[in-house]
Amino acid sequence: MDMDEQSAVSRQLADLKDRSGLSIRAIARAMGYQNASSIQRYFSADYMKPALPSDFVAKLLPVLLGKGEQPITREDILALAPDSITDLDASSAPSRAATPLEIKGQVAAGLWMESALFETDAAKKTSFAGDLRFPSESQYLLQINGESLNRIAWNGDFILCVDYLGAGLEIKSGDLAVVERTRDGGHTIERTAKRIIRRNGQIELQPESNDPRFQEPVIFNEHDEEATEVRIIAKVLSVIRQVV
Repeated sequence: MDMDEQSAVSRQLADLKDRSGLSIRAIARAMGYQNASSIQRYFSADYMKPALPSDFVAKLLPVLLGKGEQPITREDILALAPDSITDLDASSAPSRAATPLEIKGQVAAGLWMESALFETDAAKKTSFAGDLRFPSESQYLLQINGESLNRIAWNGDFILCVDYLGAGLEIKSGDLAVVERTRDGGHTIERTAKRIIRRNGQIELQPESNDPRFQEPVIFNEHDEEATEVRIIAKVLSVIRQVV
């Protein structure tokens, strides 16, 4: 890794500061520090780590979120953090520490699964608190049914999902997502989980499987009468595997 790559995160932080219109001192004070010197090192080109400390980003989030003429987004700020910050200190997000998530049924990872099969009478609660980067009310768990996502999740695994709309996330090519399709005038609702790929103005849903039965992507066409409505509803954040 060269120096430009190593100091990229400090440049990103400086860019967010400029967008916010705040000084380093004002940011430091809003984060609860007495002086700018407490956080100055993170803005320096000498900062060589690939990410900022997760607890620092947690404190920075409410300070910069929504600031600037081009409002700073949650994703802009969380891009400074490690890939996973589910281990943030509970003191930085006290309301999240004991918030259980629901298990909202099942999903067939590479196949469309009708709602009568994936829905349950009542959502089950777990002790899992989810990903602290996103609102807990926008997160839930689904259980994988089948082998068509076996490069990532096995049959019986749980996937942690966050609602795109509820968390204010942008749908991006490369996301692993939960998708719902409504057919027959709304009488049939189906759900699947696949990889989103944008190609030539179309959205392809690709399976992540080693099984030869699940290799063809689904390409959505707005004129397809069989798919009256398709909604990409949630991003898959992580896989949870139970070890017995």
